[in-house]
Amino acid sequence: MKATKHVSSQAKTAAEEQPFLESLALFLEQLPERSRDIVHARFGMVSGTPETLEEIGRAYQITRERVRQVIGGVIGFLSSEQESDKVSRVSEMIKSTLEKKSGIMEAEELLSKLSRGDEKERGALLAFLECLSLVETEKATKDRERVYVLRGFPLEKWKEVKDVARKILSQADEVLEGKELYSRFAALKRQETEKEFFDFLSVAKDIKQNVFGNWGLSSWSDIKPRGTREKAYLVLKTGGKPMHFRDIAKLIDEHGLQGKKAKSHPQTVHNELIKDSRFVLVGRGIYGLSEWGFKKGTVKEVIEEILKKAGKALTREEVVAEVLKVRQVKKSTIIINLNTFFTRVGKNEYALKK
Repeated sequence: MKATKHVSSQAKTAAEEQPFLESLALFLEQLPERSRDIVHARFGMVSGTPETLEEIGRAYQITRERVRQVIGGVIGFLSSEQESDKVSRVSEMIKSTLEKKSGIMEAEELLSKLSRGDEKERGALLAFLECLSLVETEKATKDRERVYVLRGFPLEKWKEVKDVARKILSQADEVLEGKELYSRFAALKRQETEKEFFDFLSVAKDIKQNVFGNWGLSSWSDIKPRGTREKAYLVLKTGGKPMHFRDIAKLIDEHGLQGKKAKSHPQTVHNELIKDSRFVLVGRGIYGLSEWGFKKGTVKEVIEEILKKAGKALTREEVVAEVLKVRQVKKSTIIINLNTFFTRVGKNEYALKK
């Protein structure tokens, strides 16, 4: 009795771990051996690698069309068994997953989530997805990726929501945080919930989220930075403060902007930033963005510009405060420059030399 219980427990565990493969195997047992083998090969249920119609045809010495007919017959058989307990269980798993994403999901995301990285499970899942009437496959378009949707999903509504979001981003002309993007969307008296809104956007091609969680048009460099300079700019802009070039290189890698295998070289980052007017060297190896008010030039040149803009003599403390807004240097460096290149007026004020 104990042994029987142990075997039953093992079988149950295996079925739970491989719900699609186990369920499909039970149905295929009712079919001729060759039909089973062809389906196994087509969906990669044995090797984990799906075979083409041509490869299967060569193995069984039949035409591609005959292979297609055999597979079609098996899919038809599975379709007729949708009310059975096994297929209902599989159907409910898929339905529940899609419902949690508001009825639409990128095909690859659904397959990866439910198969949990098991290629054989993925193959069996693909077979079920072809026969279940509650799920529909929609090919990729210029607007969205290839998706799975629940039957009756309103694709026209999806496109309307996506187009409104695109218009909001285009008008903003900058990336937006999720809450801000939805706030602007909801202000247009839209009825979609925040979750539904972002579930819809998750399959769009022209609207994407960057590694920092902000939304924008996929063509923007703030969403998909391509070169070292664009990646460094995104890191600095998001960080909101000057950084050493080594830290910039480190963050590029930490956020996966350089790719999974590639690694940033700090000196390369340093060399690239020097060439770009968007970046300003504000300290020893420390870069800020010119759009933050940082300006290129020596400390002496920065002081000259400050005094010219003021149009009058300034106290030492006033000059130091203004310089520190655009440079990360020691106060002593500023004072040395003041005493060397500028005229002291009175006890503690400085002006341009005449």
